[in-house]
Amino acid sequence: MRTGPALDEALSRHFHFERFRPGQKEVIEAALAGDDVLAVMPTGSGKSLCYQLPALLLPGLTLVISPLVALMKDQVDNLHKKDFSQATTLNSQLNPEEYRLRMRGIRSGEYKLVYVAPERLRNRYFNELINELGVDLLVVDEAHCISQWGHDFRPDYLWIRDFYEQLPRRPRIMALTATATPAVQRDILKQLGIPGARKVAASSDRPNLYISAQRVDGEREKQAALREFLDGQRGSGIIYAVTRKESEAVAVWVRESLGIPTGCYHAGLAPNERAGVQEAFIREEIRVVVATNAFGMGIDKANIRFVVHYSLPASLEAYYQEIGRAGRDGLPARCQLLFSLKDKRLQEWIIDNDAVTRDDLALFWRACARHADGGRSAVPLVELERAGLGETKLRLVVSMLERLQAVRLSDRDEEYLYVEPGKRPAPGAVQAALQEVENRLAHRKNKLSAVVNWANTTRCRRAMLLEYFGEEPEGRAEPCCDNCLAAATGDLEFSKEPLVVLACVAELQRGVGRKKLADILRGAVSANMSAFGYDSLIYYRSLVGKSGKAILAVIDRLLADGYLALKGAEYPVVVLTAQGRKTLKKGEPLPVMINKNKVEVKKSADRLVKADAKISASAPDERELLSALKEFRSSLARQEQKPAYIFFHDSVLMEIARVRPRTLAELRDIKGLGEKKVSAYGKEILSIIESFPNNLL
Repeated sequence: MRTGPALDEALSRHFHFERFRPGQKEVIEAALAGDDVLAVMPTGSGKSLCYQLPALLLPGLTLVISPLVALMKDQVDNLHKKDFSQATTLNSQLNPEEYRLRMRGIRSGEYKLVYVAPERLRNRYFNELINELGVDLLVVDEAHCISQWGHDFRPDYLWIRDFYEQLPRRPRIMALTATATPAVQRDILKQLGIPGARKVAASSDRPNLYISAQRVDGEREKQAALREFLDGQRGSGIIYAVTRKESEAVAVWVRESLGIPTGCYHAGLAPNERAGVQEAFIREEIRVVVATNAFGMGIDKANIRFVVHYSLPASLEAYYQEIGRAGRDGLPARCQLLFSLKDKRLQEWIIDNDAVTRDDLALFWRACARHADGGRSAVPLVELERAGLGETKLRLVVSMLERLQAVRLSDRDEEYLYVEPGKRPAPGAVQAALQEVENRLAHRKNKLSAVVNWANTTRCRRAMLLEYFGEEPEGRAEPCCDNCLAAATGDLEFSKEPLVVLACVAELQRGVGRKKLADILRGAVSANMSAFGYDSLIYYRSLVGKSGKAILAVIDRLLADGYLALKGAEYPVVVLTAQGRKTLKKGEPLPVMINKNKVEVKKSADRLVKADAKISASAPDERELLSALKEFRSSLARQEQKPAYIFFHDSVLMEIARVRPRTLAELRDIKGLGEKKVSAYGKEILSIIESFPNNLL
């Protein structure tokens, strides 16, 4: 087994990196020693290297199970650019001839690293080939997809264990994820059947990311907040939207109203359209991409300076994974969440719409019977989609029926699902399966509630995120988040208004919902108020003059910070917690954000500039030189059809702008500029520097 210096030498020779990132070497050593391993490492920490380097060093085949075709393609393309030609992917977008050629190449030993989607594990011909060749290392990328309690459950992942257990020789297993709570980590080990796996967990903290959230009232205010945010940003960024329609609308608005070169990316676009947007973003031909969560996994672009969530994400896992695409170069980046009250309702609708019902099971069963031929059904995917079984729900339906042994999915292609009949489910089995769906539905809504509480909190946002993932914060990043900044700059004020809300909840004899509580406090006049005696309460009209939305914001902050809680599932009511009762008894004012979001954008941007002298470049002429150097890099990327970072990282250009080398020898002293790049581009760089005289000399 290679360890220590031998691995360092292999890293330098094959990938041209000087050192391993935290956790990488430990994961690689475990794999090379033949151990199963679960690696929990944040987005941008280099998880792919953990299996790519062993794939080169192990004698046999490394098989990587990955959830997205685009992600697999990106990984293979990047490896080919690094002269790692023994990597390929098998996916549904290959034409039959290309698929046969790659299968032949795998059989002949041409490839050492093969990426496949989990559904490929059901293909009979693929299984025959892998049984014949064997697998040295089986990699489960995005391993949280195997857990029903994770944020991105994919039923096809449940077949991974069956797949490797039928192999003549059991491979070592490597499971990788960026976002998994301790409970999900335990479930990953259980579902994969590797309870004794070594666990390597790198810290999830990204101290270079400044995190903020802003509550807005409606679409117009949300657009105004986005405009204000983007006006203060430099560099490239991603704006995440919830739906395809929203991503298209926001992209048009940013491009036409703000004049920023912007692309749109979602799963409904043709593969060549998605690839075009991605390549244009990497080459810096467009500055912003507005996308659904289909964009970002595996995007090899280190200098993303900001990530905006235009609406509430579905979980804190999804949120943290998506903001992790910013600032991978270690330099400061900003992450902004914009959310309104309707965002939660949209996410709840999506969750409910994805839930499997008895009617969905019957619909699929009838389709299988209608297309049965010789003991197997070839069910057209377009027919299922028209009937309301989209991709997500269809996978859940098939997974449920397979676990009930009612059907067996034998294969699928772009047009058909091939299903073999099973046995009739035992009495009560269907109901038990549907109850499991209900449990998962409730779990997803709990995850959404955690996002809502995080968005509304007055606590440190970074600390809350780390605690959610089972970590203790080690010190405080500077700058940290909008709440910490508001406390430091005096924008976090204290008020007795929250105490009035707590007192009103304590006075109520029967529980009421959030909106009803706000109506009582603002003194709404209605028959309902009189019928239930709300208008005779001491605290009725105690916050008269404040709008219902303003009072709801106070209520939501109290819920987020643990002074209040919601009790009940279908019609939840607001109740006091032990913390709320204790606080009410003390009678001390609680923190309230007063005009915080209006002043925060400028103050946080100023703080970021002070914290990063490299980006701010103290002199105006230094900023202009840096801009010219970046334009030169973009022109190289366009000419050679390669990502901009391939030529120079931002940190290298910043150092050139700061030092202003005057000779090729001085250029060679810039860290990150090797002899090859100085020889190729040195004279042009010096010429650019000469065209920007230093006013300080």
